[in-house]
Amino acid sequence: MNADDTGAAGEPPGQEGPIPVGITLDNKYLVRRVLGRGSMGVVYLASDLALERDVAIKVLLPRYAADEKVARRFRREAVAMASVRHDNVVQIFAFGDHAGHPYFVMEYVPGRTVASLLEEANQRGEQLYLDVVLGILTQVCHGLQEVHSRRIVHRDVKPANMLVGPRFRVAITDFGLVEKIQGTLGKRDLAGTPLYLAPELIRHESIREDQLHLADIYALGVSTFEMLTGNVPFDGTNIKDILRSHLLDAAPPVSTLRDDLPTAFDQVLARAMHKEPTERFQSCNEFLESLATARGSEDEAAPRRSAGTRKILVVDDDPEIRTIYSTALKVGIPDALVLTAPDGVTAVEMAKSSRPDLILLDMDMPGMNGLEVCASLTGDELTAQIPMMILSAHTGDKTKALLRAMGVQNVLSKPVELTRLVDLARRYLNA
Repeated sequence: MNADDTGAAGEPPGQEGPIPVGITLDNKYLVRRVLGRGSMGVVYLASDLALERDVAIKVLLPRYAADEKVARRFRREAVAMASVRHDNVVQIFAFGDHAGHPYFVMEYVPGRTVASLLEEANQRGEQLYLDVVLGILTQVCHGLQEVHSRRIVHRDVKPANMLVGPRFRVAITDFGLVEKIQGTLGKRDLAGTPLYLAPELIRHESIREDQLHLADIYALGVSTFEMLTGNVPFDGTNIKDILRSHLLDAAPPVSTLRDDLPTAFDQVLARAMHKEPTERFQSCNEFLESLATARGSEDEAAPRRSAGTRKILVVDDDPEIRTIYSTALKVGIPDALVLTAPDGVTAVEMAKSSRPDLILLDMDMPGMNGLEVCASLTGDELTAQIPMMILSAHTGDKTKALLRAMGVQNVLSKPVELTRLVDLARRYLNA
């Protein structure tokens, strides 16, 4: 079984690992802090001193470095990643060894995993917006299709291994269980994450080489179900129960779990997660095309939605402020749908997918601040016309001039009078 390795999730600086923070590897890579930990390795954030860029470095844990079989698998992961050059697959730059600790250097994708987006949505009692899910899946399918075209099987497709970076770029990572198709018929080791394992792997069947990638299609179907509903379709109190569920249980129709989905999605996911690999979609492109067709089947779902609902997106890294603003807006404008985003990256994703009628945007946020969000949205034809109100504790004249140049008319100083906030929002929506 496999735990998560990630090139994006952060850990507090100073956490110990197989190599000390502060050293320079190969006279080139300055190790700065730990990013994430997995069952077999640690991922660090480092600076490429020669090219002046951030990189991620994955280092094999000491207890595995002496194991020849594990070391070969670690190198196989690096070779597999290096053989795929695609914008939706994390790129690898170098492979090396430091005092007996094998490592490889890869692209650093700042942002978060899809798994973390799902966790945050669940905590808010929400589901990811349909177009956000489809935007993620489009890129994952493109990347995974390229992986398969190189005769490589990922074997651990899941939301935790999908990174969402700046400008909503999605990249597949963690090829720790990768397998190169060699033209042999045989049984495969039961390796992967139990919640996403294909039945033929659990049954320990001999699998033809031209069908190996279908386990990735199954895991992609399970991941899609989870992205749409917030829960996996096959679960249990222990690993044995989970595996039994994969073998025997049918996933519930996804359209019964959220009311904005046409029933066409039920057939698409049922086929992607079919117990028999030959009955599944035979490629990621085929799966993606079927999702697009299902997305166009609006008629059945339309009566369950309010087509004319006006949407307001509240963006602030302070959860208390988000709650205060959204509550005031819901009370003051009861026919509006109030959405919330905890940071700039998520705000850009949600703005592009849900096209709100108004955005209330905090200026002072870590990572991607309000000014950067404005620049990103006004520079995209899909979101350029969405009106924005800026809410800030302190905004200088130069920043205000830049905001006006981007079309922002209202900059409100915090603390904001809620009555005025609601009144201005109502004017924008009725304009």
